[in-house]
Amino acid sequence: MGRSWVRYIGVVGLTITLTVAGAGPAAATASPTGGHSAGRSLDPSTLAEVQRIIARFQDTNHTPGVLVGIWSPKGNFVSATGVADLTTGAPLTPDMQFKIASQTKAFTGNLVLQLVGEGRVALDDHISRWVAGVPNGDRITIRQLLTMTSGLSTGFLVQEANVNKLATGCTEAEVLAAGAAEPPVAEPGEMWSYSNYGYDLLGRVVELTTGVDISTAIQQRIAEPLGLHRTFLPRSGNGLTKPFTHGYGTGGVLSAVAPGVASDDVTSLHQSCVGASGGMVSTLSDLRVWSRALATGALLEPEVWREATKDPIPYVFSDGYNGTGRWFQGLGFVRSGPFIGKEGSFPGYESITMYSPSRHTTIEVVATKQPNGITPTLMFQALAMALYGPDLGFGLTPEQALTPGYTGLPPVSGP
Repeated sequence: MGRSWVRYIGVVGLTITLTVAGAGPAAATASPTGGHSAGRSLDPSTLAEVQRIIARFQDTNHTPGVLVGIWSPKGNFVSATGVADLTTGAPLTPDMQFKIASQTKAFTGNLVLQLVGEGRVALDDHISRWVAGVPNGDRITIRQLLTMTSGLSTGFLVQEANVNKLATGCTEAEVLAAGAAEPPVAEPGEMWSYSNYGYDLLGRVVELTTGVDISTAIQQRIAEPLGLHRTFLPRSGNGLTKPFTHGYGTGGVLSAVAPGVASDDVTSLHQSCVGASGGMVSTLSDLRVWSRALATGALLEPEVWREATKDPIPYVFSDGYNGTGRWFQGLGFVRSGPFIGKEGSFPGYESITMYSPSRHTTIEVVATKQPNGITPTLMFQALAMALYGPDLGFGLTPEQALTPGYTGLPPVSGP
């Protein structure tokens, strides 16, 4: 048993005990439609390019399973490649539930923006209005929490003792107290810096304002109005219900391209430790519906959505997770080119869901191993360029998007 660094989107250093023990099976099942999509298929040349991209992603990362969903005017494509369980060899299928990690933040952010539209929360309110003891809380605004410019630490999972609680579960009070105990990394408004703690605080704002827990608020205000059937923020356990796919967290210096094996199974890790910042589960079909609502502001007042999309903040992950392309932070979501959405990464699962209002296109990528040398974030860009060509404003070429660059390790400073 060895200690290895595993990335959770927003966590700048997360360790968990994992074992790497050789290669697992590489069985694959794939369907252009998967029974989920109506309408015409992609044209043969585009279909061939999409399948080539998936194969390259799989061959490079050695991910046990890959889910891909594309719904566009150019045609639809849904595929499940690989296996859902390395122990049994059960095939991955497009209807399987998975952990969406930091895609949860887009749900939490949307709830906050709903409350802004109702006049119950203001973007320039300070977080100290709701939660006491937040470092710089009397100077940090709701807007800064949404845009990752609060200067707050990433929070709970910085400490290894807290990481170990993923195996048993956490209380919201523990998560918030751990975040408050970490010193800020910057002054409020000074720089972009990913903070899970910031979104845990936003979740608490939702609870204190609505009078219901964040899980219930997501169901009442988002999932039920949109007809999302298998999208939840679980209150206990791993939150997954059958059919679901297992997730595998690999270890070691080459963990991003190491094969996932049965002993790497981290499916059982609890979601309560990441809550409003990363604890949700969902499916391809549910996220397809959500992606359009998120990227068009369908659940928000028009003036709030205009504010949310105004003057997005350019950002990069210091560890190179998003590659060399252009990414921008909005109020609770991210933008690249004409697409809006969110990415997520948690031990065993990496994913991204993006929708383009101008192209009327949703693209989803899910990998059941974490980390990956070619991340789902980059694969999304490669798939979008396969559909619409390289001039989408991503700031990188298709080949750059498919070049493995993420190691799964924090950046090393010094010579």
